[in-house]
Amino acid sequence: MAYQVTARKWRPRRFDQVIGQEHITTTLKNALLSGRIAQCYLFCGSRGVGKTTTARILAKALNCARRDGADPCNQCSSCRSIAEGTSMDVLEIDGASNNSVNDVRELREVVRYASTEGSHKIYIIDEVHMLSMPAFNALLKTLEEPPPHVVFVFATTEVQQVPDTILSRCQRFNFRRIPAGQIARHLQAIALAEGIGAEEEALFLLAGRADGSLRDAESLFDQVVSFDQERVSSAGVHQVLGLVDRSAHFELIGALAAADASRVLDLIAAVIDEGGEVEEFTQGLVEHLRHLLFAKVQGGADALDVAEADRARYEQLAGLFAEEDLLRMMRAVLDLAGELPHSLQPRFRAELVLVRLARMGRAVEVGQLLARLKALEPGLGEAGRSAAQAKGSAPVAPARSIPPATAIPTPVPTRSASPSPAAPAGSAGPSVLSPRKSAAEPAPLALPTPPPAGGELSLAQLETDWEGLVQEVRRSQPPLGIFLQGATLGGLEGRVLRLSFAPEDSFACKQVEKNSEVVEALGVQRWGQPLRLKCVLREGPPPAGQETRQADPTLKSVLDAFDGELV
Repeated sequence: MAYQVTARKWRPRRFDQVIGQEHITTTLKNALLSGRIAQCYLFCGSRGVGKTTTARILAKALNCARRDGADPCNQCSSCRSIAEGTSMDVLEIDGASNNSVNDVRELREVVRYASTEGSHKIYIIDEVHMLSMPAFNALLKTLEEPPPHVVFVFATTEVQQVPDTILSRCQRFNFRRIPAGQIARHLQAIALAEGIGAEEEALFLLAGRADGSLRDAESLFDQVVSFDQERVSSAGVHQVLGLVDRSAHFELIGALAAADASRVLDLIAAVIDEGGEVEEFTQGLVEHLRHLLFAKVQGGADALDVAEADRARYEQLAGLFAEEDLLRMMRAVLDLAGELPHSLQPRFRAELVLVRLARMGRAVEVGQLLARLKALEPGLGEAGRSAAQAKGSAPVAPARSIPPATAIPTPVPTRSASPSPAAPAGSAGPSVLSPRKSAAEPAPLALPTPPPAGGELSLAQLETDWEGLVQEVRRSQPPLGIFLQGATLGGLEGRVLRLSFAPEDSFACKQVEKNSEVVEALGVQRWGQPLRLKCVLREGPPPAGQETRQADPTLKSVLDAFDGELV
């Protein structure tokens, strides 16, 4: 007998043999037993999960003359012809190559003819989503009201591309991805039946590589058996499929837990030197971290679809990390996996991310930090009191806030103590920001002390140092400093400094007047004495035509509404 691949040789022939789709096979068996057969079924799901196989079993059961309950007998002529693909009552159509409206028109013509051998005529259209929109539209009427002996079975991997008008006429069945544990057990049964030895770890590697597809797993199994016909080993699986050894991932996680960046680089170099790909290594690391996170959150690895020997290792490594650490590592490695296909230096990118993970600190719960601080408070208090006694000073009192009435928007230095009323002329005046304090009490704000003032300020002194004040304003608030440059000192009356602006600089005059507190505060800091600013416009004839425009009531209302000026 000619060689058959495992996927064909071990294809299910009864509903109970379909792996991992019990919710579908049970429904179909009950429908067959009760006679509730729909005119159209839609089987959707990923590749290799049993869609076409289930459709063939259904077709056999509908036409089987000696049906065993809901399952076909697989012995009668109808069952044998369907299995061999020679039945005239079961037509399998490839939707990818027969997707035109003309193909559907031909189909509508032949559905009227009765079946030749069985009681039903079954049309199985694979990859039905590849049909064109006109072909779908041509199929609508036939699909909704077919002849009593006709049953349609559609199979697709892209159900979102099937029009809603088709979906509403079908009974939809969603095929699930097959868990890795079920695939591994199925491969173990095949290996026993074929007389081939198989390691549990190797079968789980094949199942994980198949990504939920039983057909892919069986194809990989054939490939590994061709390499070694006596035994399916994990070493053979790694060598044939080019997989990165799982032990490298375990060692890498251990190096990350120990913050050993040098070991991390050595492991990456060893993987690449052995022929491993950086992208394959990263994808394996993503799955590895997922298993660790699962074991950490669930408190154990009993529910993981991995070999029994690996569960204990996952539980041991999961205890070395907090959940927050694993989440950060997972996020970083997922981002790395997305960047590698477009990276010019994939190895460098992988090394950069993994070394950063090795160097990152470990997460600590806030409650633990608060407990540590609370435990340190008595010691800190004793140390502070001892230091204060050693220096002969009183304990540090908590800082007091500035009274709201004297607060200003810009920080202004305050003096530690105010002079007595009998202080000689030329001494610093009383503080304008805070009440009188004793010498032992610290100032409420740690600000620089201004230079001592030499008596009352004169206009000549202010004119000499005015440019310096303007530069300080420009450093703190550049727009305000630019407006202040257009001002000239118009006079000093007591503690009131009059600033004079040209008539065309009325906007600058208003801006300086609105922000006068900032300039006054910097003046106190620079000269040691508080001055109040008064902004005025110099008298002069208005520009040509401006007087007439200002007399316009409409223009005046606009200027008042927007606080504008004529320029």
